[in-house]
Amino acid sequence: MIRLQLAVTLIMLVGLAGNVQSAPMNAPQADIVGHLSAAFATRDPVRVTYAYRAMGDAALPAAEIVESTVNAMGYRFLEQGDIESAIKVFDLNTETFPSSANTWDSFAEAIMIKGDHEAAVRFYRVSLELDPDNRNAARMIKRLTDARQLGEATG
Repeated sequence: MIRLQLAVTLIMLVGLAGNVQSAPMNAPQADIVGHLSAAFATRDPVRVTYAYRAMGDAALPAAEIVESTVNAMGYRFLEQGDIESAIKVFDLNTETFPSSANTWDSFAEAIMIKGDHEAAVRFYRVSLELDPDNRNAARMIKRLTDARQLGEATG
């Protein structure tokens, strides 16, 4: 899946760098394509994110691919049981894409797994504000809030 995303990203970047007539890329455009391609090859979410940020407005068409790829990297850390690394990756993704409900939802999930339910509720609320149709965030807020209320009632 990551290889497919990388291939799509590279195709998009090459398309962005050249015009419709497939004119040769100028040096700065080629540097941008090469920089992001090299970052994806490292499979390092920090490098991918920083390479994306360094591209500025030229990277906007690749935003969705970068966001979802970095998010997938965060989930890979979760699957490996490396919660702290997952949290760092998801936090980086929320900083890079603060208006994405998905990045906040994923960040909240990792925080919840860590056991900080209060912060998880806060981040799920951000996700829900950005996407009022996010059923997962609404369900998790209710679940975590109900669990907290139950704990307070029995505590």
